[in-house]
Amino acid sequence: MNRKLSSMGIRGMGLIAVIVVMLTPFGIASTMENWQPEIQNSESLTDLLAEARELYNQPAVAAALVYGDSIIAEATIGSIVYGEEKIVNEKSRFHIGSTTKSMTAVLVAMLVSEGKLTYDMTLEQALHDIPMRDEYRNATIHDLLCNKAGIIAFQMTTLEDPGVVEKLTKEIPKAYPDPTDQRREVTKLALSLEPIAEPGTKVIYSNVGWPIIGYIIEQATGQSYEKLLQERIFKPLRMNTAKIGGWPASLSDPDQPRGHYIDPENKAEPTPQELDDEYVLSSWMNPSGGVHCSIHDYALYAREHLAGLQGRGKLLTQSEYETLHTIHVRTNIRDMYPHMKIDREAMFGYGWGIAEKDYGDLSLGAGSGGTFFAQIYVYPALNFAFVGFTNCGTGAPALRDTYQKVTGLD
Repeated sequence: MNRKLSSMGIRGMGLIAVIVVMLTPFGIASTMENWQPEIQNSESLTDLLAEARELYNQPAVAAALVYGDSIIAEATIGSIVYGEEKIVNEKSRFHIGSTTKSMTAVLVAMLVSEGKLTYDMTLEQALHDIPMRDEYRNATIHDLLCNKAGIIAFQMTTLEDPGVVEKLTKEIPKAYPDPTDQRREVTKLALSLEPIAEPGTKVIYSNVGWPIIGYIIEQATGQSYEKLLQERIFKPLRMNTAKIGGWPASLSDPDQPRGHYIDPENKAEPTPQELDDEYVLSSWMNPSGGVHCSIHDYALYAREHLAGLQGRGKLLTQSEYETLHTIHVRTNIRDMYPHMKIDREAMFGYGWGIAEKDYGDLSLGAGSGGTFFAQIYVYPALNFAFVGFTNCGTGAPALRDTYQKVTGLD
């Protein structure tokens, strides 16, 4: 196994959320009617990103702020490769990791609206041609969306059975080039394994559960997950740079940002991925975290959720968006991510972390395959959304600092 993949696992694929306290529902809080973001133009945001990039030693960083119906500030700065001169631009794509899961949840909501799926549909009903252990038969799509179906976690490869890891990372992708075929075989494998917890009882974040959702979507529509994402989300929202699968940079597209590792022996200097890096996320994982796009397109996606929660969305009705952004589970982070050992309550919707803030619910997500980092915030009570990403797995502090300075919020 790739040394980098083995040591890093895919820990960054988790949806990371800091959760606090809610007092009001979706909508505008009367006590904050006069709130405005601290930064309201691209020039000021560019200056702020330059400071964050230098302070946190990031190769490149991008961010955008949505306020009301408008993207009022966006900027992308830095280098494609750390220490080199070739710079990023407004069309540069960054990998958004597990924030892709919220897109998978949107596709589920669409199919629920069309009567092709229901949230309480069982795996036995949704996957009637797939053999499975009896424990999984009554687990539901809701359970999968809440990471409580007992499916293998696959958060870090070093914590899983080596034989299962070999099948997931090598054998299945090699034997089945088509992503849908890969997801079918991954679904068969996952549902043949003993549950990691009794389905329906415990929240344990699963990077395998979401590709099972992707396969259920494919079975319900007869179309590939990748095509559905393109046709039903990217095109309507005019996310023209968005792609799914692989990394942004490749041998055939070398001018996109490279992801960067942090070498344990030289933490000060990010190490770029090679264009033919053997560490890749298999195609079956696309519903968990396969999307890469420009900061403008990421902002368009955030804007759609902000507008949708206010009844002005293009893809879903307000109530359908609220279903995605409503707290469905509360759990302790140490239970959801056993390797993190963090003793703190967290709340989750479908594909989103939910923070209960003083002025209403804040939806948020973070994602990383280890060599990029992405962050998204949607705060309907204050009528804004914020997105950002970096091309290094250590980007969280830079984006958190930028968010706080842009908004003036914690």
